[in-house]
Amino acid sequence: MKLSETIKLLLEEYTDRSLSISTLLERTGEKGFGVISIILTLPLLLPVPIPLPGISALFAAGPTLMGFQIAIGWHQPRLPSPIARLELTPKLSRELLKNLTRILYPIERLSRSRLLFVRENWMLYRLGGLCLFWNGLLMSLPLPIPFTNMFPAYTILVLSIGVLEADGFLMLVGFGMTIVTTLFFSSISGAALAFFLHLGDRLQSL
Repeated sequence: MKLSETIKLLLEEYTDRSLSISTLLERTGEKGFGVISIILTLPLLLPVPIPLPGISALFAAGPTLMGFQIAIGWHQPRLPSPIARLELTPKLSRELLKNLTRILYPIERLSRSRLLFVRENWMLYRLGGLCLFWNGLLMSLPLPIPFTNMFPAYTILVLSIGVLEADGFLMLVGFGMTIVTTLFFSSISGAALAFFLHLGDRLQSL
């Protein structure tokens, strides 16, 4: 069964009630690493109002923790209670269902089992976890620039699908996207630093 179909069945079951992340963990087992990373990333790619301040950081904490656990060799995902208790409301589940195909299908249709040595190599698999962890951190940054979290979010989607579908090629693409995303955020940081240094010089000259 394709990943989008697995997620669709879960969301359809909970369109009239809240779906907790702890329930997702119970239902998906080892696949929970990828499924939870994707489901917690999808809301940050949708035009859905997020009601509570800091909730985006909570969503980003999911893939960050999943990636860290893969990187250190865990076989079952575990989450701290504040994130495990996080719930997808019926409204959000419906929005995710409506946009699931649009977001996942273009990546998923390219996915197939290939370059298995990448997926089965424990060092590369853990490197994939490290990339998930890093992109989750980048996605949680409170930058005042629109759409900056889309770069790490799409990287997380590609990496997660690569891991779940045993697609070594997509995992390699995810590694490359991680490098590009890191360079993008580095350029933003460099520009911000240059701006504040210039501003400091101007203020000192007054």
